[in-house]
Amino acid sequence: MKYKKLIKCILALSFLIMMGCKNYYNDSIAWMDNLEPGLSVEDTQRLQPNYLEIDWKTPLKFEDEIWYMVTDIKGSNDPLGMSHFLVFENNQYKYRESKK
Repeated sequence: MKYKKLIKCILALSFLIMMGCKNYYNDSIAWMDNLEPGLSVEDTQRLQPNYLEIDWKTPLKFEDEIWYMVTDIKGSNDPLGMSHFLVFENNQYKYRESKK
């Protein structure tokens, strides 16, 4: 009888923990894909959601483009291990680049 209560408590606790660990991967992709082209770096930084971390201090530079790497997405367990970048040209947002 005690084991049944213990199992119920463990299951309830597991359920509560799982509900509190939201995966923001799809939200992050949607946010990046819906950024308005031409948005400045500063405006993009202000709009950045709190579930997303972007390395604004050390961008990658390719000819006329500057790429800022997404370093963390809260709750993400991306099995492919994709890397995501925000691509800017002349301080204006162009697109999201994703690479394996």
